[in-house]
Amino acid sequence: MPNRRILSLWFPRMGADMLIRHEPLLAEVPFAVVDEVAGSQVLSSLSPAASAAGLCRGQPLRAAHAICADLVTRPRAAHREAGFLGTLHRWAGKFSPWVAPEPPDALVADLTGCAHLFGGEEALMAEVAADCADLGLDVRLGLADTLGGAWALARYGGEEAASHRSGDAIEQEARATR
Repeated sequence: MPNRRILSLWFPRMGADMLIRHEPLLAEVPFAVVDEVAGSQVLSSLSPAASAAGLCRGQPLRAAHAICADLVTRPRAAHREAGFLGTLHRWAGKFSPWVAPEPPDALVADLTGCAHLFGGEEALMAEVAADCADLGLDVRLGLADTLGGAWALARYGGEEAASHRSGDAIEQEARATR
């Protein structure tokens, strides 16, 4: 029996990407989605231009405007983001019969026995990345033998996704913990 292979798909800019799909001009300016957290307004999702301007997720809106005076914002619509994640969940079903949402901005898929249908793990990950690029989505992928390993690789393994198949060897997850 082959080892389990779990793919984590994290959409770090999902809220911003979703709104940019509806208002393409937002892609050209520093843009952030603002959420209300504990009585204050914080940035919940950023466009690449906003990140390049030095802004980060979780930053208070007032501090963000001090750093980037021309920041354009929109309020967060959590129910729309949840619906969009549901749409992505259905799309990801083409890669595996077992896909689950990880709200608010991720999916997880069990690829055990599926990768060969796409030409191997590298080809499957390349197709996932290409589909996301076509949809205007920023995605980070992590592939490992465990859910925790895939989750960590997607979030902390760097921007370049790759399959580092090594069975149960620790090297596969180690680069995310360095």
